[in-house]
Amino acid sequence: MTDSESRIYGKNLICVCVNEASERDINGVLWTPYEEEPLTFNSGYEMVMLMDRLYDNWDFPQRTTSYRTFGQKDKTRDYHNPNSIRKREPIRSLKTYRGEKATFLVQVKFRQNSSWQGQVLWSEKKKTVHFRSTLELLKLMNSALEQGNLSEE
Repeated sequence: MTDSESRIYGKNLICVCVNEASERDINGVLWTPYEEEPLTFNSGYEMVMLMDRLYDNWDFPQRTTSYRTFGQKDKTRDYHNPNSIRKREPIRSLKTYRGEKATFLVQVKFRQNSSWQGQVLWSEKKKTVHFRSTLELLKLMNSALEQGNLSEE
């Protein structure tokens, strides 16, 4: 484990393995410390929604706002999960998984103002950057993928 990888840790760490990337989108798998199998995503949107559902299920980090909807509100989604990850032990380390195009270790520290704040480690280059929103996280991942494509050419 490198020095930069040892600095990013937490119960809610998610390893994003990007297997394919185009100008428009990404796909790959998510590895968590608690799920037996990887979670497949076929777009950046799907990746974000999967991660958000995991954070809700883990009840960590807790969100500070309720979900808004055009339809009937589901109040059951506003209650905290008594089986949160605070009581669970990880079943694996995430630092050995690698995506075909890129690998990112994402730690969301806060879910405030209907967005995420945290840090992301680009594993291949050992670079850690803090992000202030979900959009900024996606843009950071995209810039890493673009740099990776330039170095391959």
